Amino acid sequence: MELFIKQATILASNSGHHQKKVDIHIQNGKIARIHHKLTVPQNVQVITGKQLYCTSGLVDIGTHTGEPGREDRETLSALSKAARAGGYTTILPFPNTFPYVQTKADIHYLIEKGNALGLKIYPIGALSKDGKGEDIAEYYDMYKAGAVAFSDGLKPTQNAGLLLRALQYVTAFDGVVINHPNDKNLANKGQMHEGLLSTMLGMKGVPTIAEMVMLQRDILLHQYSGSKLVVHAVSSKESIDLLVKEKKNKKNIFVTVPYLNLLCDEKNVDNFNVSFKVEPVLRSETDKKALIRGLTSGTIDAVISNHFPIEDDGKNVEFPYADSGAGGIETAFRATLDTLGNQMDLAFLVSRFNEAPGSIFGLPMPAIEEGVFADLCLFDMATPSVFEKSYSVSNNNPFLGKTFQTTVVASILGEDVFLANERSE
Repeated sequence: MELFIKQATILASNSGHHQKKVDIHIQNGKIARIHHKLTVPQNVQVITGKQLYCTSGLVDIGTHTGEPGREDRETLSALSKAARAGGYTTILPFPNTFPYVQTKADIHYLIEKGNALGLKIYPIGALSKDGKGEDIAEYYDMYKAGAVAFSDGLKPTQNAGLLLRALQYVTAFDGVVINHPNDKNLANKGQMHEGLLSTMLGMKGVPTIAEMVMLQRDILLHQYSGSKLVVHAVSSKESIDLLVKEKKNKKNIFVTVPYLNLLCDEKNVDNFNVSFKVEPVLRSETDKKALIRGLTSGTIDAVISNHFPIEDDGKNVEFPYADSGAGGIETAFRATLDTLGNQMDLAFLVSRFNEAPGSIFGLPMPAIEEGVFADLCLFDMATPSVFEKSYSVSNNNPFLGKTFQTTVVASILGEDVFLANERSE
């Protein structure tokens, strides 16, 4: 497909056109020309917008998929469409499938499937065998096959000895370990943030100390091993306070935050709205503000969609019995820009969705330059659109029916092009 992008402001720090408004001509999957003003060729698809921006394709860390084994929740085909609709051209999926992603064959399958679907997939391999948290998996085999990190996803590694062995083992090939800090014994099957609201609603709460205890442990293990650690999906002010100091002293520790925890808080579940029952739980307004400060200051490196599809039977029940999780890959970027786009530098905020997550894992950062393979996300911040229907198999996105001021106009990966105005089921 031949495309002409008219008057888009480029947001890409590795481009000589950064923060310049230009025309872009794309031919045969490559950027043919970039100039402040080009003549529009005949018979070419033209992309325009009222406030159009062009950045490199978004990168999501820890995306959940159901395939293989739970295709009733999500298929890779549906996930690829949902990702592209959200502006993502690259995902790093967690290994929590059935079977668990823990062999080189599993890694090859995901990479090849992504290539066939027009989506770059960099798999995250299992931290422990079968995700049981008992023995380390075959890291080197998975690394050689293409795994970029190792984790048990949102199943926190409770065994400190296991996590230390993982951190020490991956140093041999400069690998990355990802752990979500949450002590399950302290969390004690809580349903929401522990506080006044949980008490008023009669719901068992998850105290912030459940996150803090494991985070402090993980920091000590990181210091001891000297390995690369990603502290995944933080949710509390106390965590940010601790990480501010640690990030100043260490270079190999990175932090992610779910977009919902930046934009929402415990009040969103005041009416027992199961769409906002997620892991980590939505905490207080004070926590939310601390997370935003942590993002602005650079304590938090990347914003994640925390995409966790749940089938209807897992959500259409009373709040205490509903599964935790929300679809997010279609809405993370535009919801965040709508809410925070005027509170911090836009180029910096956008980079938390592509440049920053990619750099953690040493992924090749696509440039927006002439002659380069097109890997782009185009978004318009002045053209409202309604999120009417999800591409995901599961229908558990809390923003269904919401009107966003920011629209993802297109995502382009070579000759694989998603256009919002040409939605196909």
